[in-house]
Amino acid sequence: MTKATKVILFFLWLLLNTFFLLHKGIYIHGESDTYIYEARVFLATGAPGTGNYWLYIIQILLIAFSIKAHLGFFFVVLIQLLFNGIATAFFYKTIQYMFNSSRTAFIATLLLLANYFYQEFNTYLYTESLFYSFTLILSCYLVHTRTLTTKRIAIITAMLLITCITRPTGLLFLPPVFLYLFLVFFRNMAAWKKVALLTGLAILFLFLLNLALGSGGELDFMLPFRDERIICDVPTLPAFLPIKTAANGNSLYGLLYYITHNTPQFLKMAGLRSVAFWGLYRDYYSTLHNVYLIVFFGAIDLMTLASLVYWFKQNPNILCYLLSAIALTWFTVMLTCDNWDNRFYLTISPFLIILAMPTLQKLLRPRSKNS
Repeated sequence: MTKATKVILFFLWLLLNTFFLLHKGIYIHGESDTYIYEARVFLATGAPGTGNYWLYIIQILLIAFSIKAHLGFFFVVLIQLLFNGIATAFFYKTIQYMFNSSRTAFIATLLLLANYFYQEFNTYLYTESLFYSFTLILSCYLVHTRTLTTKRIAIITAMLLITCITRPTGLLFLPPVFLYLFLVFFRNMAAWKKVALLTGLAILFLFLLNLALGSGGELDFMLPFRDERIICDVPTLPAFLPIKTAANGNSLYGLLYYITHNTPQFLKMAGLRSVAFWGLYRDYYSTLHNVYLIVFFGAIDLMTLASLVYWFKQNPNILCYLLSAIALTWFTVMLTCDNWDNRFYLTISPFLIILAMPTLQKLLRPRSKNS
């Protein structure tokens, strides 16, 4: 059964991505223009135009290489498809490992492939395709890590570094990874060593996050609060509000200052952005698009909630990792704005599929034994 399911999934994966290429081609507009431009700047100067683009450098270097080697943008898509294929195969293997069931792995991977808008980015020259693949590969590798050798530490560190310079939100995976490793491998450590380790890791994370916030470019973290943006780049007010801000809003201190001095507005915007984040509805989407999002992901979210008790009892370490990654992504949206096309939610959608599987397993075959 396992071999047959793998063949079926590979055929579906190939069919899906062939459809994207034939139906839409390679998408080189929107944010793709930015990365193509920065790639040309990098080829001319040896660096991106502004410091913040170092946090997108993987995509920029890939496009720069394709331009320099005259390989065309199809080469970029091929690399994206390669990593997407690896991530999908690793996802299947990880679900099979966690549930000891090829049937459950098949269903979970079908849901991942049915995640149309997640898969669609494979033919975009955006950072999302590689970022989604890297975060999924990293997460699956963690689950399969049973001994923490020097080699494995080096691999995890390299994966984290690559993820962090593919998109800035890769930094959000530092605390979940550290938490998971701590719970699995360091929980029996002496108390003073635990405190020292956690303190050091927390300081490192906050330092890197503050560095990213102040990396330059056009980023203005106070802007979404000045005109109360729920969706990024879509102001809801015709003019700026006179909110209280620190001299440097693009810093951890600036965000903390804003929250403590504009608490009612922050709570209001956090609530509205949470509705947009979890509700997924967009008034500029077609009815069919919105129905798909609400039904497909709504069902997964409900099954995730119903499965929490299972995870708490059976594998609390994986639960802590996945929930912390989800919570940090959600909190980032509350602090900034939600994406135009649900990209922040799509980042965590594979994790929600994993968490939903115990309930879906019961619904589909309540009395069956694992295959």
